[in-house]
Amino acid sequence: MSAITFAYPWALLGFTIFIPLLLWDFFSSHRKQIQKSLPKNLRMRLGASRVLFRVFLACIITGLSSPSWGTGPAAISGGTLRAVDVVIALDVSRSMEIRDGYGAANGETAGVSRLERGLAIVREAVNAAPGIRLGAAVSRNKGIVAVPLTWDLDAALTFLDAAGSSLTGRGTNLESLVDTAASAFQPSSPSTRVILLVSDGEELSGALNAALGRCKRDGIAVSAIAVGSDEGGMLDDGEILSRRDSRIMRIAAGQTGGVYIDGNRADASRTLAGHLRSLAPGAETRGTQTERTPRWFLFVMLAIITFGASKLCLLRLGNGE
Repeated sequence: MSAITFAYPWALLGFTIFIPLLLWDFFSSHRKQIQKSLPKNLRMRLGASRVLFRVFLACIITGLSSPSWGTGPAAISGGTLRAVDVVIALDVSRSMEIRDGYGAANGETAGVSRLERGLAIVREAVNAAPGIRLGAAVSRNKGIVAVPLTWDLDAALTFLDAAGSSLTGRGTNLESLVDTAASAFQPSSPSTRVILLVSDGEELSGALNAALGRCKRDGIAVSAIAVGSDEGGMLDDGEILSRRDSRIMRIAAGQTGGVYIDGNRADASRTLAGHLRSLAPGAETRGTQTERTPRWFLFVMLAIITFGASKLCLLRLGNGE
């Protein structure tokens, strides 16, 4: 494996925090007396929690230093391989859990939710289109940038696969979602900027047209992947009917110079991949130029896991286990 480099090596000075922690562990008589008075089971759980919390600190410090290894497409003189920056704008409202649309027949669904179908289309398309940096934004009532732009496509898509279903909830604000996705682009980058809006088009709040106007002003194309069926499916135990709004999604694409993708078509991912490739026709021939790939995202994910595990140990203590 190639050597690890750090974009912000000064952040590694944060490891000096471990010096007083280690001194406390080895030389504090008070801590040792407290440990001796505890049952063995409690000592083991407290020790595990302490170790996990320190791994959490180490991961945070490493992530802040922005480590990089491996290679990805790089900038070249007279041009750039960052031909297309793509931000997935993922609608995670409750209606995206409905299992209708592609593959449904005779009133029966294919067992795939709107959210799963949209992610499958995007995954296949970006894997087939070279020279792309990928980011992601999600929204229910308010949008957040879930994954900043990165060359590590697998990390971004894996995060969406893991977090998409757990983030679903009430409310749809497509204006906030598109605005948040647009904020993920770097103003200094000369790349073509594309938002992949994955939604059924239902808009319960916000003003999507206002966000589309801002995208058009800033040269951001919104390509709309419309998932779900026009006939609709039921929410809340059959109390609410949710239908795909293809008209809204067509307007989103047409107003900004993007493309409209019918998520119910078998060739949806191929159509989207072809469009993305058309935006960067020279990416394949120039792809031999490389730069190191940022890996900070891996340490952030590990930090979240270890922090949760350290708290779980303490929670079990609180429950008397």
